[in-house]
Amino acid sequence: MTQSRGKEGSQVQVPPFNKFMGMELVRKEGGVCEVALELQPHHCNRRGVAHGGVVSTLLDTSLGGAVVSSIPKEWWCATISLNVQFISGGRGRLTSRGEVTRRGKSVAFARGVVLDESERLVASAEGSWHLWQNKPGVMAPPPRDHVVLRGSGERVAVGKIVAVGRNYAAHAEEMNAQVGEEPVLFEKPSTALAHGGDTLHLPRDRGAIHHEVELVALIGKRCRKASPEEAAAAIAGYAVGLDLTLRQMQSGFKKRGEPWFLAKGFDQSAPVSVVAPAAEVGDGSGLDISLAVNGEIRQQDNTSSMVRSAADLVAFISQLVTLEPGDLVMTGTPAGVGPVEPGDRLEATIEKVGSLNLRVAE
Repeated sequence: MTQSRGKEGSQVQVPPFNKFMGMELVRKEGGVCEVALELQPHHCNRRGVAHGGVVSTLLDTSLGGAVVSSIPKEWWCATISLNVQFISGGRGRLTSRGEVTRRGKSVAFARGVVLDESERLVASAEGSWHLWQNKPGVMAPPPRDHVVLRGSGERVAVGKIVAVGRNYAAHAEEMNAQVGEEPVLFEKPSTALAHGGDTLHLPRDRGAIHHEVELVALIGKRCRKASPEEAAAAIAGYAVGLDLTLRQMQSGFKKRGEPWFLAKGFDQSAPVSVVAPAAEVGDGSGLDISLAVNGEIRQQDNTSSMVRSAADLVAFISQLVTLEPGDLVMTGTPAGVGPVEPGDRLEATIEKVGSLNLRVAE
């Protein structure tokens, strides 16, 4: 509690500001924030309507909250300007809704309104916020290989990338291989990651590089010796991915009975899109998947054609290898793999999940 002097010198107990306001957070996600306030006598003037400062604080909270919800958790922001236009006096329960209208790397813009319980417009506002990718005065942490969550913009540091081979029968056939009783697994390092919009600088002295479009599962919680049901619950979301492969190098390793690591794990060999929450995608089955190169469809299928589902693959892997939050599982590619050339533009798409657009450097 803080104290102030009354008219006759007596001390009046004033609650801390957050308790004085008593705002209720209704929603805060994806660049939108909504807060509500049940007006109390100390919020109002002698006419029984909300003080201008109370209305301004509601707007600052909802617009600022919208900005916070649109940036990664490790970022920082501060208000640059807030312009409030008062329309009418507010009574009863006030609701303020803010939304981000535009956001760049260093500044964000937001607007919002306050409505009373009868949906009457009380005030509106527009504002701007400065953005930092780390708290001012604090050294930025070293960059980590990461994926981004759709909606929140949160960055998730990536650990292991476990990839699956021969999970579509037609692809196994085109590679003159057979689908075995157990999945074929290999690993890519997190340094193989690339993101949508990137230009791929690929090795050109090791033979052909082939594209393989895949559904990628992001692990959201620790998964060890999991059942398929537990594995499904551990998947936080899905992304569109490409498993780029040095095909001739891989063939040579196969002939010699050696691991494929260099053919699969080179830099930028695992481009991954923004991750769609599992709640929006389902279990990853029944989704159309395709890859176009320079506008021409090269690969096209449906994830229902996978020999083993994403949950089954996660469960299988977890029997011997513990999967941690941030690990990725690439679930295999359909038929139609082929070479990428300098200057190619790649567009990989999976229904409900999103798309991944890349260019190969010339």
